[in-house]
Amino acid sequence: MPLSDAQLRRLDATLLLVFEEAMASGKLSAAARRLGLTQSGISHAVGRLRDIFGDELFIRTAHGVRPTPRAVALRAPIAEALRLMRGALRAPHFDPAVDARVFTIAATDYETAVFAPLLVGAGAQATRFVFKSLVRGAALAALEAGEVDLLLGYTWNRGRGCAAQTLFHEDYLVVGRADHALLQEPIDLDAYVAADHVLVSPGGTLSGIVDASLAKLGRRRRVVLAVPYFLAALATVAETDLIATLPRRLAGRYAGAFGLATAAPPLAVRAFPVHAAWNRANDSDPALIWLRQRIAPFIDDAMSIDPAADP
Repeated sequence: MPLSDAQLRRLDATLLLVFEEAMASGKLSAAARRLGLTQSGISHAVGRLRDIFGDELFIRTAHGVRPTPRAVALRAPIAEALRLMRGALRAPHFDPAVDARVFTIAATDYETAVFAPLLVGAGAQATRFVFKSLVRGAALAALEAGEVDLLLGYTWNRGRGCAAQTLFHEDYLVVGRADHALLQEPIDLDAYVAADHVLVSPGGTLSGIVDASLAKLGRRRRVVLAVPYFLAALATVAETDLIATLPRRLAGRYAGAFGLATAAPPLAVRAFPVHAAWNRANDSDPALIWLRQRIAPFIDDAMSIDPAADP
C-alpha cells in the first residue's frame, strides 16, 4: 500500500539515508558511524521508519540486523529516490559536447563577423548558436526579457538587471583595394578627405564618428555611399575606388579574403568599447558561464568586469 501524504511528511532525507546504510551494512552501528549519528540517534531513526512503514524492517540478530521482506521491497524505490535527490542537488554542469543548448546572441554584423567563427571553432558538438541583428535599446530589451542569452557590442544606459564585461576597446583602419593609390604609403590627411568614402550607417545617415573627428579639425570628407552592414562596405571597396574606415579587428580579419589593403587613418578617431552583456539573473547559469569563457580567451586586451549601469 502506498504511503499517505501524512506519512510522507514524516519521511525526511535522514531517515532514507539511515535505511540505505542499514541495508548496505547490515549493522546499525556501522550506519551510525558513516552518517555521523549517535547510537541513540540511529535507533530513534529506525523506530520512526518502523512506525511510518508499519513494519519491523530490520530484525536484530547476533551479527547485526536482517531486513524483513518489506525492507527488501523498499530498497530499490528508496535508492531511486535518493539518487534523484542527489542529482537535483548536485552543482549544475554544462558539457557542450553533449548538451544540445542553442545560444541566442544579439549583435551587429561587426560582432557577428568577429565572434561567430571563434564560437563555431570551439569544438562544441551539440551546442549551436543563433546571432540576431539587434542593437542598442532593442538588444538590451531582448536581454532583459530573456529573449537572448548574450549581447555583444557597445552598450550604455544598461539597467541594473544587466551585467557586462568589457572585452576590448576597438579603433579603426582604412581599407581599400590592394592596388588603391591612397594605400600604398602612409595616408595624407588631404588625400584622405579628397577620396570618395563608403560609410557604414545602420541609421541611414551620411556622417559618423570619423566625420565628427574631422569636424574638430575643420575638415570634411566626401561620403558618397552609406550601407547598413560592415561586410557590404568591404565588398564595395573591393570593387570600386572608394575607401572605408572600419573597426580594426574586422578590417584585419577580412582584408585578405576581400583582397584589400589596410592603413592607419591620418587622424585620431575615438575608440569604442565592445562589451559582452548578460542578464544578472543568469549569472550562475553554467551554460552561460561556459559561453562567456569561450569568448574571453580570444580577447587580446585587458578585460574588466563592469557592474555599473553605464560603461
